[in-house]
Amino acid sequence: MRKNLVSPFRISILMAVLVSGGIYGCSKVDMPDEVISAYQRAIRINPALAEAHYNLGMAYSNRTMSNEAIEELKKAVAIDPNSKDALFQLGLLYAENGLWDDATTALKSVVRLDPGNARAHSKLADIYKSRKMFYDAVSEYKKASESNPKDAISQYNLGVAYVGGDEKDEATRAFMKAIEINPNYTDAHFGLGKIYLDKKLLDEAVTEFKKVTDINPHHALAHYHLGLTYYAKGDIAYAIDAYKKSIEIAPKNPNARYDLGVVYSDVRLFDEAIREFSAVVRLDPGNAAAHYRLGKAYADKKVLAKAIASVQKAAAAHYNIQNPYSDKRVLDDAITSLQKAIEVNPYNPAVYFGLGSAYSQNRILDEAASALEETIRIDPNFAKAHYGLSIIYERKGMKEEAQREFSTYQKLVGECRK
Repeated sequence: MRKNLVSPFRISILMAVLVSGGIYGCSKVDMPDEVISAYQRAIRINPALAEAHYNLGMAYSNRTMSNEAIEELKKAVAIDPNSKDALFQLGLLYAENGLWDDATTALKSVVRLDPGNARAHSKLADIYKSRKMFYDAVSEYKKASESNPKDAISQYNLGVAYVGGDEKDEATRAFMKAIEINPNYTDAHFGLGKIYLDKKLLDEAVTEFKKVTDINPHHALAHYHLGLTYYAKGDIAYAIDAYKKSIEIAPKNPNARYDLGVVYSDVRLFDEAIREFSAVVRLDPGNAAAHYRLGKAYADKKVLAKAIASVQKAAAAHYNIQNPYSDKRVLDDAITSLQKAIEVNPYNPAVYFGLGSAYSQNRILDEAASALEETIRIDPNFAKAHYGLSIIYERKGMKEEAQREFSTYQKLVGECRK
């Protein structure tokens, strides 16, 4: 439902028009169409009556007839260029219809006529912020706050504008001021928490996000950001719990599920990771990173544990190119997911490398070679891909090519160690 932008009708003119139309006191007086008809009759009698054009414009606005409302308000302003109310409502309607330049012009006229009009300054700032004109937005929000120092919303919006302009210290002060005015202002606590998280002030970030969830336990984004913060702190159990709460509240948010899947992968809970990444690709089929993570989780699930240190070192160097899998179905799932990741984002060498690894374990050597060759085409310095390709070429009896790739691998590794 569109927000009602209409200020109260001027009673004196409304009564006069309704009396002249013969419907004052009738039960139809509250019917918008009757009101519109009454003002239209008044304007036919006296076209130069600015107040009638204004009220007709407001009646049209109430009926969501934006074009008609704009035309009547323009007529009111043409008759009375100093009509602050008509200019303000005109600015709101222009903004609502995406006519940003016209809206800015109208609202600037209002603040020129009435420099202390906090609503006009605030709305003008909203327009500047939406157009990423953050310096101008800050200026207008400051004026709105000066006109109404106890307005927490203006202080919060000032903070948002500062964030947009990458002035985080100023944003911090604005959010704190908003919280000082209204200690339960969840948006301000949340904005402050995000700044602390961005600045790696993790304990402070936890404090602010927890204030949000204490005030509003159903704030899914606050729980999600608590998960991000706990993960950054290394508090894995708390991170998992926070992500789960976010998902419980907003089960269709792919971000929380993706990050929960990352945590599960980190702690080698591959079944749980597969569940979360599978949910992400259902919700967001174009998420290449999730497809890749899903494929990798399928593959990692069946990587056999290494019994001795030498095998572990080999696995690290070979990136599992030579490690056997115990379940061909899992490999097939990995290949399917990695192929989907490539379909979505064909320029990520890590995905091709993962696909080559999975093909290699399935003994599908031609496809493995093609995937690793594509890895190197995208990133010629991908050392592990050169190593894996040397192994594939060796298996295929391509001795010269195998030696070439192994030499390239040695050269790249040697350069990294210098």
